[in-house]
Amino acid sequence: MFAVSADSDAMTSKVCRMTAEIVDQLASCGLKQSRALTIEIVDSISHPLGDCIAYFDCEYDVIRITDPASWDALLADDEAYAILPTDITLRAFLTHEITHAFVTMSAPDRNIPMVDQEYIAASMELEFMGRNWRDALLAAVDLKVPPSEGLIDILIYGFAPRDFGVNAWRHFRLPENGCSLVQRIVVGDFSFAKFGRP
Repeated sequence: MFAVSADSDAMTSKVCRMTAEIVDQLASCGLKQSRALTIEIVDSISHPLGDCIAYFDCEYDVIRITDPASWDALLADDEAYAILPTDITLRAFLTHEITHAFVTMSAPDRNIPMVDQEYIAASMELEFMGRNWRDALLAAVDLKVPPSEGLIDILIYGFAPRDFGVNAWRHFRLPENGCSLVQRIVVGDFSFAKFGRP
């Protein structure tokens, strides 16, 4: 169900191993794959929103991730992810984009709003990160407010994606939320979209 393309056998094997683990973890939250997915490690990514490290192309079921060798420049201003080892960051980005893919596959007959997609992807990215590394990332972001539904807004994601991600995960971890909330979003019973924003 996966095809991985990279410049080296070592990178291909690494991505395959990580992907197999991520698929099992996402399944524990009810997110499953229903069609083939391609993962490409590429020199750079052209995206309408500008330079990015990782991107899920829902039209072709392709995840593209910029080669980690190029990350120094791309992560220069990202204090949170710049402190993590490359493999931890690669796995986090893979988790995020595979989550986007599985959420899209789970709702083939409708468009899930971007804010909901990013909420789920950010939550899964941090939920399945090793605790020590997650604690280091949380300390680097240093979000001083308690988890709040009011901060789950696509405009906040656009201006402060790391703050959005930390708040999303902390909101996900509240006892009344978790995987049950993820499933409500996927089936269309709940959405964070407000005021007509996506």
